[in-house]
Amino acid sequence: MKLAKLFRNLTACSLSLWLIGCSNQTETTSTDFNRSEAVKARVNLAVAYLEQNDFPKAKENIDKALIHDPSDYLPYSVLAYYYQQIGDTLNATQTYQKAIEFSQSQNKDKLARPDVLNNYGAFLCKQGKFDQAYQQFDLALKSSLPYYHQADTLENIILCAHQAKNVDKKIEALQNLEKLDEERAKNLKGILIN
Repeated sequence: MKLAKLFRNLTACSLSLWLIGCSNQTETTSTDFNRSEAVKARVNLAVAYLEQNDFPKAKENIDKALIHDPSDYLPYSVLAYYYQQIGDTLNATQTYQKAIEFSQSQNKDKLARPDVLNNYGAFLCKQGKFDQAYQQFDLALKSSLPYYHQADTLENIILCAHQAKNVDKKIEALQNLEKLDEERAKNLKGILIN
């Protein structure tokens, strides 16, 4: 639920940026081809198709992104989400782990990207693997890499703790969320604490 909302919001922003980037491009020759931009464009299309539950077109764009760069973490992250959406938990698990590995290899500090850790944590929570999910969320929050979605991760912890009936974890995460986004924490309290 939360991951879908996160991807929906991410898609809207990413798609907007992608479209702006496309409209600002000047003439491009074949020598100007940028693999990274091609991967991002295909990933954005795949996420948009996932939002529409058009799984064949989503998979087609993920596959094309992987052809452009088979070592980029981003297509694997979206592929994992694709597998999650079609109910293939084994491939989703393996692909999330591959996305984490590639995200580590793509940064000089060899740290996994917090957004990938957060998404994997949300997936694990949906599988009822609460302790493993909390570990991924904690790694995301403690990462020394730039991460501007701590509130999303805290919200995922709250939702996961609610599902696990872990009151202490839920209250702790709510208190931390209040420091970042008081209104969001207030809304969650109203929904989850009765």
